Amino acid sequence: MKNHILIILFLMIGSFLSTTNLSAQNLSLTEVENSIKADGKYALLVSNARHLQAAVMTGEELKSQHPNLDFQIILIGPVVKDLAEDKSLEPSILKSQKLDIRIVVCEFAMNHLGVKKSQYHPYINTTPNGFTYIFGLQENGYKTITL
Repeated sequence: MKNHILIILFLMIGSFLSTTNLSAQNLSLTEVENSIKADGKYALLVSNARHLQAAVMTGEELKSQHPNLDFQIILIGPVVKDLAEDKSLEPSILKSQKLDIRIVVCEFAMNHLGVKKSQYHPYINTTPNGFTYIFGLQENGYKTITL
């Protein structure tokens, strides 16, 4: 019985993925990139400093083309401590503030890593649980990616 359920699940997932790939393959790279909505809602869940910097650069690129776009970066894991202690990340915070890219830090990770909110730049927002927050964004129509 368990094997039958797994087989059905894999077939359903495979069917979905193959349908998705076919429609994406019919579009040119430019068409795919131009499908970003001017008033779209996008969020990235990030766990390390390098990905934070890449997320800010992505947000900068998207906001330069679509100023009304809503872009958020949710931080979980080791980057939560890096953001508090690594001063080389401050330019990314300032750039995010200038571009109205919201940065939200997981308080659960803060507590686990021994970080206090007072260690962050005032622009930084916090949420009790980064996973719950990203689920909430998804329920509110955001397109999300986890890095």
